[in-house]
Amino acid sequence: MLSVEIGEKMEVMKVTQVEIKDASEAYRPAANRGALVFFLMNELYMIHSFYRFSLDSFIIVIKRAIDIVAAELAPKIKEPVSGEEEEEEEEPEASVDEDGNPKKSGMSPGTLRARVDALTESITF
Repeated sequence: MLSVEIGEKMEVMKVTQVEIKDASEAYRPAANRGALVFFLMNELYMIHSFYRFSLDSFIIVIKRAIDIVAAELAPKIKEPVSGEEEEEEEEPEASVDEDGNPKKSGMSPGTLRARVDALTESITF
């Protein structure tokens, strides 16, 4: 039944739209700072013509800021010492919410706030 399948996909799409909106709102402070830096860089040519920046140069600044934050906040991965075998870990049981649906493994609000703050600071400097 094609119509049932399309209906199910529409429901998934609605949930996904809400998740995307929530995620984009969480990163709004970093986006605002990025926009401010872009417009400041764009106006530097008024000081001297040497200071003309392209959109590509701005994108480099933003990517560098993201890479710095990702490196700082990346979890430490424990690598096995040579000669030692890795122990096979059992898969953890999937946690479910009150409706029986699997919970998504995302960042906690505090971790997300710290990430956004770090991104904002990194973009600035």
